[in-house]
Amino acid sequence: MPIPTSNPIVVAPSPTPFKADDSVDHAAIERNVEKWLKTPLSGFVLNSENGEEQFLSETERLDIVRTVNAARNGEKFIVGGVDTSSVTETIRMSEDLVEAGAEMIRIRIPRLAKDVTSYFEQVVPRVPAPVMIIHQMAPGQFAGGDAPVGAPAEVIGDLIDLDNVFGYIASGNVRFEARVRNFVTTDKPFWLGNGLIVLAMSAIGANGACLMFGNVGPGEVHQIISNVMNGDLAAAQEIQTRIIEADYQILDRGAAGIKAALDLLGYDGGAPRSPNAPVSDAEREIIRTAMQQAKLI
Repeated sequence: MPIPTSNPIVVAPSPTPFKADDSVDHAAIERNVEKWLKTPLSGFVLNSENGEEQFLSETERLDIVRTVNAARNGEKFIVGGVDTSSVTETIRMSEDLVEAGAEMIRIRIPRLAKDVTSYFEQVVPRVPAPVMIIHQMAPGQFAGGDAPVGAPAEVIGDLIDLDNVFGYIASGNVRFEARVRNFVTTDKPFWLGNGLIVLAMSAIGANGACLMFGNVGPGEVHQIISNVMNGDLAAAQEIQTRIIEADYQILDRGAAGIKAALDLLGYDGGAPRSPNAPVSDAEREIIRTAMQQAKLI
């Protein structure tokens, strides 16, 4: 499916289900995709912290893209995630992801390269798909506003303006990202990345989202952003207030929390990959209560 052209676009980093023997459960991935196809979710982000990317081999990551690509029946679109400070490896991995079925490549601002401008100027023209730059300097830690800043706001604005850059996924630091938004001179997509701040980021100009909460409440995220874009702040605030606790209780428990929430919605969540443990029964009830308050279940 072509990448959508109208805003808001809401995508979600897809969790990875595992079998009892700790191998990737491709049948469960297919079942989950079938359910997500019936939601307002715009696309799937694969190779992400929500998907436990650091616990997957490169072969497993590519096989997951192939499975989702086959299961989506030409619907929605796939964003493949790349996280390396090497120009050569970024290009190679991007090519492999596109070959496996990705229509877009999400690239993190590198954490081990001081000259991020040179990195992106070398990478972006050679990636065979539109690039989404993500400002996520502490992947796996589920850090928001406390995460380090990857580059000055002025520099990030220039990077977003590069040809073949589709847009930008902001960090959870609303104060910093408000300045970044002012340095973007094009009308390219500017996506928020956290469920707690959908309203706040929409108010400073975010017109899409890539976030964990999109797995469990894509409709709510879409409605908040749309309401802000249409000037109905009261309607947006009502929804935002309702979902805050659910987003917090789920994401505060990392991949285990996301998977528990999916289980409660009838998806195949399961346990995180070893050695990480699933949520306790008490934690699952906390998540259930928060999701009920958010009217997700």
